Amino acid sequence: MKITSFVLKNEIGDWVEILNFGARIMKWSTLIDQESRNIILGYEHLDDYLEDPFYMGAIVGPYANRIGNAETSILDTRINLDPNQAPHHLHGGNFNLSNQIWTAVEKSGNSLTLKCQLEDGLSGYPGKRVFSVNYHLSDDACLTIKLQATSDKTSIIGPTSHPYFNLSGAGKNHLGHKLQIFAEQYTKLDESSIPTGEITSLIGTELDYRQRRKLQTALDKDRLDHNFIHASKLSPLQAILTSPDEKLTLSVSSNYPGLQVYTGNYLDQPFQTQSGICLEPQFYPDSPNRTAFPYQHTKPDAVFEKIIQYQLVK
Repeated sequence: MKITSFVLKNEIGDWVEILNFGARIMKWSTLIDQESRNIILGYEHLDDYLEDPFYMGAIVGPYANRIGNAETSILDTRINLDPNQAPHHLHGGNFNLSNQIWTAVEKSGNSLTLKCQLEDGLSGYPGKRVFSVNYHLSDDACLTIKLQATSDKTSIIGPTSHPYFNLSGAGKNHLGHKLQIFAEQYTKLDESSIPTGEITSLIGTELDYRQRRKLQTALDKDRLDHNFIHASKLSPLQAILTSPDEKLTLSVSSNYPGLQVYTGNYLDQPFQTQSGICLEPQFYPDSPNRTAFPYQHTKPDAVFEKIIQYQLVK
C-alpha cells in the first residue's frame, strides 16, 4: 500500500498533516501574527519516516511506554513480549503501531479516521486486534484524537499519540518553553526507567510543575522522561505548555490516568537533542505488572476507547 498523507483544515487557517504510516501527525501549522508556524517536529520527506527511531508523531502501542523485562501475565498465563529496548519492551515492540500502514476509512475537510489490524502473536501480544484513530481539527484549534481498539482475545492495550511539540516553530530554538503539569504525584523509576511500584509525592521536589515554570533543559531537573499522575478526577486537563514568546499555549487533556512528559533527551540527527517536547497521555508504565496501578486488560466483549485533546490558544 502506498505511503501518503492527508490534510485537515479549519476555518481559522490551521492545518494538520497526517501520514498513513504509523497514523502520524507530521505537521500542525497555525497562524501567529499572520505568519504560519509549524509546531510539530518531523522529517522533510515521507520516506524518512520508514527508518524513524524516535516515534515521530506516531500512534504507539499496542501498549505505550515500557513493560518491565518484556513480560507480563494474562489470566495466569505468562506473556513474553518483544524486548526491543532490552531487556524491556517499549511502545509495542519492533512491529508496533508506528510501523504499520493504516487504512483511511473516512475523510472530510477537518476529520480523518484510520484503521490498522495486528495479527495474533505479533510482538508477543495475544489476539487479533483492530485499532482505529479519528483525528478531528475544530475551528477553535483543538485537535481531538479518539483511539479505539477491539481484540478477539484478552489482550494488553493502551496506545497513545507521540508528537514532539515545539511552540516556537519546528527547527527553531526550543529553549524557554513554560510548563505546568496538574499532578501531585509521579511513578518512581528505577535506573532503567521501569516503575518501582512506588507512587511518590512530587510536591516541593524538582518535579513539581504545579505552578508554571520555565523549562531549562540544559539542567538535569528539567530533562524529563517521567509519568505524572493526573491530580483531578473533576477535570481532564493534564498540562499546559506555553511558547517562549508567550504567543501560543497548548493544553493537553484526556481520560487516561497518567501523562508521560518527555523533553526529547535522546533525539539525534537530523534533529537536535531536546528540540521537541512530548506530552503523552497514557496508562502508567508497566501497569500490566502492577496491580496497584489503574489498568485493565481489553477483553473480546469490550471496546477500548480513550480520547486525547490538544488545544491551542493564541
